[in-house]
Order: sequence, then C-alpha cells, then structure tokens
Amino acid sequence: MTATRFQINEVFDIAARAGLLVVGSADVDFTGVPRLRDELTGHPITILGVDFPTPRTLRTGETILVVDRADAGYATTGRIWAA
Repeated sequence: MTATRFQINEVFDIAARAGLLVVGSADVDFTGVPRLRDELTGHPITILGVDFPTPRTLRTGETILVVDRADAGYATTGRIWAA
C-alpha cells in the first residue's frame, strides 16, 4: 500500500472563510476528509473539510482543502502532506 500524497500548489486566506483554502494535487481522489501529516516534520494537519470543486479544479484535477489557520506554517506552496 502506498501513502497518499498531497502537494500544495496555492494557499488562500479569505477572512470570511472558516480556515485557509489550500489548493493542491493529490495522487488519489479523497472520498472524505483525509488525515494528513506534514511530510517533513510529521506534524498532523487539522483539515476542516474538502471544499466544492471549482471550474479550475475540475479542469486541472486539483483538490481544495479547508485547513485550520493554526497550521498556516505548514501550508506553503510546494510543501507535501502525506497520509
């Protein structure tokens, strides 16, 4: 069994949203809220939910995760989270 990997492509902090919007590429389709850890440190990432697809993410195959702002230091472009 291989680990699930999610590479962060962009991060948006929209004040009206409950958490950070983290757009990235995953090697699998999520069927629920994934349990991911930062690949470098092992820090568990608090994922609040999976956001609805947008026309862009449908075209590119990306996924949008809503992440607790407390994990902002781990939500940077290029970073990888794994399950």
